[in-house]
Amino acid sequence: MMKRIISGSLFLGGLVAMYLFSPTWGLVLMLLVMCALAVLETVSLLEHAGYPVLKWTSLGIGLSWMLAAWFVESQDGQLASLHLIMPGISAWVIFLGCLFRSDQSKSLEKLAGSFMTVAYIPGLMQFLILLLFLGSGERDARSLALYGVLVIKSTDMGAYFIGSAIGKRKLIPKISPGKSWEGVIGGVCVAILVSVIAMALYGFELSGIQFRWWDGVILGLLLSVAGVLGDLVESMIKRASDCKDSGHWISGMGGMLDVLDSLLFAIPVLYIYVIVFLV
Repeated sequence: MMKRIISGSLFLGGLVAMYLFSPTWGLVLMLLVMCALAVLETVSLLEHAGYPVLKWTSLGIGLSWMLAAWFVESQDGQLASLHLIMPGISAWVIFLGCLFRSDQSKSLEKLAGSFMTVAYIPGLMQFLILLLFLGSGERDARSLALYGVLVIKSTDMGAYFIGSAIGKRKLIPKISPGKSWEGVIGGVCVAILVSVIAMALYGFELSGIQFRWWDGVILGLLLSVAGVLGDLVESMIKRASDCKDSGHWISGMGGMLDVLDSLLFAIPVLYIYVIVFLV
């Protein structure tokens, strides 16, 4: 418990420090490192479950996908087609990577594992980079990105503490026996509160994008629910792999994927909401 609190505090403190002092390329580099670690952890989980993966091919595709998103957005979308063709390029590379291997005994398993790794990690994590280049009025949209991370992680923290205190009704015990309905509802309420307060502190303007108070309520609800689903998806993968944690990079919190799980599902929701309703 104490290790989890200390690790979580250090993680959030590191995010705030990056927000205050890092240039944009430093933030992107951090995301690339996190992506690489998450890809390697996903490969390990799948292989533990009996699904071999084209490890280095998946890692290369993942980093290329993230770099393509950065390049396209940093060029103000002038080469948007580069980003659009990345899924097709990924499919070619994975299929050909399996085709020309001498051992064809588990080609279908390798295809399934490799496609899942690429879709799950860089396919969803690229939205962190896309979000970073939304808005105007500052060097990048780091205020918007930090807002999203704080709201999503406040759901995790609220659900953990409230669930530990009063949780009785299990959410999905076969997948995540520690989660309760009381904890999830409490986490959602905490996220809505954090969302509105965070927007109010910024004067309801994040990264040059104007928000309204009800956007804070709606986004608090949407991001928290999406974050819980992302957490459950990773729990499902870990249970199928018979692993408690995705890795051991972060004391008390597990691996990088254990940190990113809720963000992977929720950050795309924030990006889509801003694009559709606010920009």
